[in-house]
Parts: sequence; structure tokens; C-alpha cells
Amino acid sequence: MISKKWKLSVVMLMGILILSTAYADGNGKHAGHGGHMDHMMKVQNMLKKELGGSYNASIKKATPKELIQGKEIYQKQCAACHGLQGKGDGPLVSALPSKPADFTDPIHSKFYSDRARIYIIKKGIPGTAMAGMEKTLGNKEIRSVYLYIKSLRKCSGSEEDHN
Repeated sequence: MISKKWKLSVVMLMGILILSTAYADGNGKHAGHGGHMDHMMKVQNMLKKELGGSYNASIKKATPKELIQGKEIYQKQCAACHGLQGKGDGPLVSALPSKPADFTDPIHSKFYSDRARIYIIKKGIPGTAMAGMEKTLGNKEIRSVYLYIKSLRKCSGSEEDHN
């Protein structure tokens, strides 16, 4: 019998091996035409189509229990690519075809809606190393991971950044 950890490792490795489009310029910044922002717009349009009217639907504020659970899952399953602090600088980054999302970047972290981010964690992003987690995590776990990721945002002082 194949263990759940082994299956997850295979899924993550497969995701890493997928060819992807260019996400950023050489400095990891948001590129203009043909770069990272163009890709983000395409993904956003796909997500809006997939989620329809629920794209901008609000989600409940995180509970302390959800943040603890989300952090534990994040450290085990996301930090290898996205880094412990969510800066897209995990130990596997050099093996990836493009830089993973920096959840602390103010532009990137707020570009997609909450529902869109949850969908990305659940389903992944086709054509990128971001594999979906729906086969290894339940909906509550996926929500907890997202809420933890959201807590990594650089705070601009508004309460919205901390939810």
C-alpha cells in the first residue's frame, strides 16, 4: 500500500516537472508585457470563469485554531516551494521552472480573491508547478492553509490585511 506522504511527494514532484510560462523578470519582480502580470491576468480570468458569481464572495475570518492548523500544513506541504515566510524562496525554488508566488508581496497577495486563492490551493494552476491539494487535503484543511497564507501578507495597517 502506498502511503499518503509518498503520494503527496509524487504529486509535488510531478508539479515541479511541468513546464510553465515565464512568471517574472530576472529579478523576480512583476514584469510587464508577456511576463508575470500577463500570466496572472490569464489565471484571474480563468478563475472568474470557474467561480462565477462566487469569485468575490467573502469568507469568514480565521480562528486561532485554523491559523495553527494552516501553519502546520503549510510548513509540511507548501514551504518547500513558497518558503517558511511565504516569500517564494523555498529550498526547491532552484528546481522549479518559475518562481513560486510570494505571499508577502502586496500586489500578488491581493491580486486574486479569497475564493480564487482557495480554488488555486484545491485545484492547482494548469501549466505551472502549483499542484492541487484536493486529493490530500479536505476542504477545512485547504481553508486553514489559505487563511495562514493570507496572514503572511505584509500589513499596510488595515484590518483587512490581517484576516
